[in-house]
Amino acid sequence: MKTSIVCTLVAVVFLFVGLVPGASGTCTNPNNILHATYGWEGHALGAAGNTQGPKIGAFLPFVHFGQFTFDGNGNFSGAHDTNQGGGLLPHVDSGTYSVNSDCTTGTISFATGAGIRLSIVITSGGQEIKFVGANAGIVESGTLRLMAASCSAGILSGNSYGYSTDGLVAAGDSNSFPRVGGFVPFAHGGQISFGADGSISGVDNASVGGVLMPGQPVSGTYSVNSDCTGTTSMTIAGLDNSWHFVILQDAGQIIFVATPTGYVWAGTLTKD
Repeated sequence: MKTSIVCTLVAVVFLFVGLVPGASGTCTNPNNILHATYGWEGHALGAAGNTQGPKIGAFLPFVHFGQFTFDGNGNFSGAHDTNQGGGLLPHVDSGTYSVNSDCTTGTISFATGAGIRLSIVITSGGQEIKFVGANAGIVESGTLRLMAASCSAGILSGNSYGYSTDGLVAAGDSNSFPRVGGFVPFAHGGQISFGADGSISGVDNASVGGVLMPGQPVSGTYSVNSDCTGTTSMTIAGLDNSWHFVILQDAGQIIFVATPTGYVWAGTLTKD
């Protein structure tokens, strides 16, 4: 009996000793944790002041979409589109990042553009990065996910993706739908298939300002670049809903932003 008790106590000691290193969360070179390219998407509201154009109260809605390449040494480069109040603005990016000694938290600081600063949390062993904006006057959050390393033109050939996203469309002077400030809110859900011939087909179910529009046809074309970015030229129910997109790791997901003027819309497609 005494031998059994001693063995049990020794086993418990080794169990807790084994847990300590894993719980410490320290690493010798924190910045090297990020040494890859990530696609990202962010949703935000910016204090608009007295600016013209549609707004939500005193705020201008916008979405960010693009890619970061981290060099493992505290520097990044990339590009992104900002859809700000329904107008698409392209940006070329560079800046610095810092991962803390806990190996999971840190910051990203843009040297270009408006000098955006993001507070980050690294999750899933570096597969994803969650962020929140750290600039006064902006309410922003989003996610970065690992991108595919390189892409052939046929990487999406034969793939189908499901999606469920929401956004805003500038309403102008229309009173046909209830609005949030100068915008009509909408949601889309459906499926899109990418053909070997560069074609797109699918079906979309929409709710625009609370009005249901099920079974809308999706059609058009797409192209993929070697850096895993791409474009669609497509319509939903006959209306232009073209996208810029990035392909994530193993082509399991695609992040997109809508390019037509008037839309504030970005989202994620997930492979069937």
